[in-house]
Amino acid sequence: MMKIDKTEWIGKVSVKHVRRDSQSTAVYSDGPIESELYRRFRDNPDLEPPSDEYRFKSWAEEYHLSPIRHNLLKWYPFYSDGCALEVGAGCGALTGLLCDRLKEVVALEYSSSRALVTAQRNSNRSNLEVIVGGLQDFECERQFDYIAVIGVLEYAGAFYVGKDPYGAFLTKLRSMLKPNGRLILAIENKIGLKYIAGAPEDHGGRVFDSIYNYPSQCEARTFCKKELKHLLEAAGFIGMRWYYPLPDYKMPQVVLSDEITISDLDSLWSLFPTRRRGHVSREVLSERRFGKTVADAGLFGELANSFLVVAGSEDIVDDFRCLRFNGADRNRKPELRTNVRVCMNGKDKIVIKSADDHRSLGFIEKIRAAETMAQENLPGIPVIGQEWDEASLYYPYIEAPFFKDLMGSAIRNQNPDCGKPLLEDYMRFLHTMPIKNCIPKEFMDAFQISAKEFTKPVPCLPFAPLDCTPRNIAIDEHQWYVIDHEWSYEFPVPVDFVAYRGIMALVVDLQSLIQTRVSREHPVVLVSGYGKNRRYMPLSWLDLIRDLEFPADQLNRWEMLFQNRALVVQKWHRRLRLRRKPRPVSEIEVTEMVLESLWLYCIRFFLARSKRLVLRFRQLTRFFQFWTRSRVLSSRHGASP
Repeated sequence: MMKIDKTEWIGKVSVKHVRRDSQSTAVYSDGPIESELYRRFRDNPDLEPPSDEYRFKSWAEEYHLSPIRHNLLKWYPFYSDGCALEVGAGCGALTGLLCDRLKEVVALEYSSSRALVTAQRNSNRSNLEVIVGGLQDFECERQFDYIAVIGVLEYAGAFYVGKDPYGAFLTKLRSMLKPNGRLILAIENKIGLKYIAGAPEDHGGRVFDSIYNYPSQCEARTFCKKELKHLLEAAGFIGMRWYYPLPDYKMPQVVLSDEITISDLDSLWSLFPTRRRGHVSREVLSERRFGKTVADAGLFGELANSFLVVAGSEDIVDDFRCLRFNGADRNRKPELRTNVRVCMNGKDKIVIKSADDHRSLGFIEKIRAAETMAQENLPGIPVIGQEWDEASLYYPYIEAPFFKDLMGSAIRNQNPDCGKPLLEDYMRFLHTMPIKNCIPKEFMDAFQISAKEFTKPVPCLPFAPLDCTPRNIAIDEHQWYVIDHEWSYEFPVPVDFVAYRGIMALVVDLQSLIQTRVSREHPVVLVSGYGKNRRYMPLSWLDLIRDLEFPADQLNRWEMLFQNRALVVQKWHRRLRLRRKPRPVSEIEVTEMVLESLWLYCIRFFLARSKRLVLRFRQLTRFFQFWTRSRVLSSRHGASP
């Protein structure tokens, strides 16, 4: 039996200190931040997660406190009456999530200081028990429905002795699972994309250390997919489901099942390159572009930065399973955040949009109401029906290509017009909606637009689906479907504004294709941005922008005003670099390295302007000197006898 040295209570949580009979091992620590966290939660047990405006002082503080960490398990369909063992709970970043989703949680943590932070952080949860000790000293007669091992397996070699410490670690975990229990394991991939691109190894801090199979003898050791699968099978885990947290398991924004195929136009590529935390290094190749090549070759699962494995001692057969999870956009205001899951429910694929937390429940109700109004106000345009519960909306998955993908195919296939006929179809589609000519006073009031910008009635959509952009339109042989009504307004909105949003959304989503396919036959024009953030548009699309009734600069300003209604940090107005007669570009340097940052551009512009002013001042000085001399000479000449 496990020997308990002492038991203490922190709020409703019992903390049991296990007598350690195993070999003493140095305890991993993040330093003073752990004591600081303990004081924070002791002084304020109901402390909320940091607001999005808060700037973390260090990577360690962000790792322990960021709510983004919940994305790793937020999507998982836990059995609410189950019990879980969390091995290596750390400072409790995921412990609270498990307590909210399960009947009982046991948090096992080797470090006493970290265990106390976990207990203090969750002191008002009566379903939590904290054990201070290592797995090698932990013994329990009961078995668990779930065992969570997040970023712990790599350290097993420091705690277990013998030829196969990792196998012994996993074997003990399997013995503690119920027959139908699940092991939930997260770990880095030793040959992940970020390491190939030059990022230092997360534990040892050496570049290419894991790729060269740890010649430095680092005490933490990670594995590739083949090695990890072999370890799990050897420990008796037969059934496995593989997931890939992106960009990695520490700060995941997206979680993908290995049943999902990634396209090069997927929005998840914006998560790359992975942030290099606490290390200064240079990207030796583009992690994003190399990742797309790897995905096209069908090797993304082998080179993903991290693995999340759900394993069991029996074959895993789930009628309901998640294929993809998109976490909430943290740039949005809390009351506007939603999560999206693509799931298999039996043989049917469904999409579930859920409130991120209690603050965004009202937004889910608002989306539901907007979709009901869309069905009434957009005749002839099918609105995907949904089922609804208190916190989620459920939609059937549409097996049809999206407009954005069709445009991407047109650019990839070197179509002479870069998909312009499709864009013209999009403009016609917008004009099939009910339109009336009016001055949109409600739109002006909502977006704080001056009345001077509307001197006469303009074509407006009485019911305006602002999210009717190419990324939200699916097309089959006979029908166009608008799948997202998050941002729909009951007051009139200029149809040109919706069209401009759609075109610029394509410019953003297809930018990598636009830049890689540029040539003399397919010239582009510079639209906005500086350095690596430059954005180009195919020259053939420019006519569609010119045909809009409002100038592009004006529409761009409205777009900034609209985005600032939803964003936590307000964006400053970014001027377009699109000129009335832009210079066509037939060749650009496609790179992910910083060519010219905005601040450097501003400094160069200031210096050039200053130099010009100095030259003008010199010219004026010389002219003034010449004029003065002339006056003096003329006065002398006039005064002479």
